[in-house]
Amino acid sequence: MATSASLNQRPQNPLPNEVSHNKEDLQLIWLDGNMNDSHDYLLTQSMLTELNPAVQFYSHFDRCLDFIKSIKHEQILLIVSGAFAQQILLQTHHYRSLVAIFIFCSNHQRYKPLMKEYNKIIGIFTKQHDLLESIKQKMNLVEKQTLTFSLFDQKQKSMKDLSQESASFLLHQMLIYVLKQMSQDEQSKQQMLDMCRDYYKQNKKELKKIEEFQNTYTRDKAIEWYTDECFLYKLLNKALRTEDIELLFNFRFFIIDLCSVIEQENQLLKNKGTVTLYRGTQIPKEELKKIKENIGKTISTNGFLSTSRNINVSLGFIHMNAASNDFTSVLFEIKANPLLKTVLFTDVGDRSRIKGEEEVLFNLNSLFKIVSVCFDSTFNVWKVELNATDEGAEKVEEYLLLSKQQMEEYTPLIYFGRLLLNELGQVDRAGKYFNMLLKSLPHDHPDIAAIFNHIGAVHYKRNEYNLALRNYEIAYEMRRKQLPSNHPHIARSLNNIGAIYKAKGDYNTALDYFQQALRVFENLYPSNNLQKAAVIDNIGRVYTDKEDFDMALTYFSRALEMFKHVLPDQHLEIARCLGAIGDAHEKKGNLDVALDYYQQQLNMEEQCLPFDHSNLSIHLGSILRIYKKMNEIDKALDLCQQKLVIQKSRLGENHPRIAQTLMIMADLIEDGNPNEALQYYEQALSVLENYKPSDYQLTSECLTSMACLYSKYDMMEDALRCDLKALEIDRQTLSSDHTYIANSLRNIGLCYERMNNLSEALRYFNDSLS
Repeated sequence: MATSASLNQRPQNPLPNEVSHNKEDLQLIWLDGNMNDSHDYLLTQSMLTELNPAVQFYSHFDRCLDFIKSIKHEQILLIVSGAFAQQILLQTHHYRSLVAIFIFCSNHQRYKPLMKEYNKIIGIFTKQHDLLESIKQKMNLVEKQTLTFSLFDQKQKSMKDLSQESASFLLHQMLIYVLKQMSQDEQSKQQMLDMCRDYYKQNKKELKKIEEFQNTYTRDKAIEWYTDECFLYKLLNKALRTEDIELLFNFRFFIIDLCSVIEQENQLLKNKGTVTLYRGTQIPKEELKKIKENIGKTISTNGFLSTSRNINVSLGFIHMNAASNDFTSVLFEIKANPLLKTVLFTDVGDRSRIKGEEEVLFNLNSLFKIVSVCFDSTFNVWKVELNATDEGAEKVEEYLLLSKQQMEEYTPLIYFGRLLLNELGQVDRAGKYFNMLLKSLPHDHPDIAAIFNHIGAVHYKRNEYNLALRNYEIAYEMRRKQLPSNHPHIARSLNNIGAIYKAKGDYNTALDYFQQALRVFENLYPSNNLQKAAVIDNIGRVYTDKEDFDMALTYFSRALEMFKHVLPDQHLEIARCLGAIGDAHEKKGNLDVALDYYQQQLNMEEQCLPFDHSNLSIHLGSILRIYKKMNEIDKALDLCQQKLVIQKSRLGENHPRIAQTLMIMADLIEDGNPNEALQYYEQALSVLENYKPSDYQLTSECLTSMACLYSKYDMMEDALRCDLKALEIDRQTLSSDHTYIANSLRNIGLCYERMNNLSEALRYFNDSLS
């Protein structure tokens, strides 16, 4: 039995940012205003923790509501006392992530009428044993139902033409490909098991399974272990579905084994002919709408796909699940030919824990063409017909080929993190990944210098220049000791250090580092070379900052020619260089020329980047800034309205890109129409507050812009309110020495100075300097 001490390790009523990362697909929550340290409560808490290590306990209604609202990736099972039942149902029953509600009370009859009104209520329970058994049954069912799709239009010519959906699809394929290139050894197995033990430290059943795996596992038993639906099944499926990088990396040992076994066993089916398989599930209604709109396109599940040869087994899964307004019942009918080269599957029914399901398991990255979608009145379900296909695989190969070439310069360990940082733009996840490598690898590992270098790159992208410089210099010193002076990694380190000095405004030092890097690259690569072009481009940018625009344009012209020789016609590096040329012309006063280059940049980026990428809004802002300087405000606003219509149709009503466009519109008109500008800022803030996960940096920028506008019109209390809120966000999300925090402190000091509160002004000015 659990003791009070062990249960106190998880405090009640945590704020969303105090909750540890949930590694499973399910989030169990218990809300009860009378929760205390009595024996019965502690025992129930202990049993719930065994079921779901991430379970959270609340006696405070508002805290619980905040936590439920913050959950993005998990499906919620909520246990609620009778006293809170009506209140919580009114406010949360419509949330799609809330899939099951269990009322735990002393009076069954009193709350029975609620079951007719709310269809997510599984039952009303007065006994602990009945409650726990019902939760277990629902958890098993929900875990089997979880499914995430990526869409890919194989008609798109190359990576540059990809939609946001298709880009996400290929990046998922890339992550798995790189993961499978990593070395597999006893250390990677131990790393996986240590992580699992730590996560399930309060679950005796799973700890026993982990120990059994440690002592008995061999590669040929990979399918048996996966279908056992124990710790492996739960954590691996969540990692694949959400692209949880830390979990995926920790599970590389098992992923490689399971993929290898499916590939081997697929050979046994080559002469069996096409099979028809089924999967019954409930998916969100918007997911079905998306599938209907993409007939003829390719779909892939983000994980191993479990199907059955028996249609009745699949229909059974649908009927066991209660109906919901957010979800709809779907039967996938899949035709698969074992002769396909890239879609691999195998029979696993004889090794499954539950016999009689006639289970067939598809490997990762299997592709299916959507053939038809129709309502089947016989079974009362939507039927989606899929054909397993090799179509589109050549586009995947085309993209993977780029990776293979780049992986000649970087090991799979490093390239995996580079994917996160550069391709996916997931700076925080990349930072966690590289720091995890630093902790887990021996100090003399050959990748250590590259890890420090990429930790520096993470800090650079966060504008944390002192931390970036420290890590870049560590990497450079290690490389100087390990490599010859003309090695490309030496030049890369010099270039990176130069970029920091440029960002800090020390242009002469930056120029010196860039020139050193260029000398190394010119000796290594006398003709056109991508890295050499990038350094030449950086030198141009320093001359722009030094306001020597003619010299800057000379370097940019040279860089652009070199980029065009070594890159495809549409590429982000070319777009970036076009933007730099536009910037130099803008600063020279050549507004028409600047506008042309900015338009070229944005047109190219719209071809290369996912539609939700923040750079598209930033560089739209460059065009609009020129229109503003040319006093063509109406033309700028018209362009904004056109972009807003497209953005809302593609991204929904609440997305950071929409907020960025509204902020740009506010900036365009704030001098002539401050009240309307303020309305745009408030709309942008509302969009950001309703978007999950929160974009803290953009929210802070919006608040700061609002504060500036209020300050301009002597509305100092409103300005102070916005600046204080921005400071609160910055302190929660940025390092303590970040320049944004210093700027926020200075802005607050200026507000107090304008309000004649000089003591407070002085305090904030001093804080900004420290």
